[in-house]
Amino acid sequence: MMRRIVTATLATAFLAVAVVPPVSAQEGKPASARQDEPKQITAQQQKMKDCAAKWKDEKAKTNVKGREAYSKFMSGCLKTDAAG
Repeated sequence: MMRRIVTATLATAFLAVAVVPPVSAQEGKPASARQDEPKQITAQQQKMKDCAAKWKDEKAKTNVKGREAYSKFMSGCLKTDAAG
């Protein structure tokens, strides 16, 4: 009998938690509403995107391959973008 009471209580608690939609701490919007908003990208992420596009062009021109060549190119690209 006690096992049924405990099981019913836990099931009720689980359902109560599962039914309530998560709310963001910032604006009180449900999580589904936050997913529709565009995500802001940082300056470092933008540099990485720009250098990755330049890498594709460089790779096509010079026919280089490998992680070492990629790392060397990205390092130089990110340093020149940071200075300029």
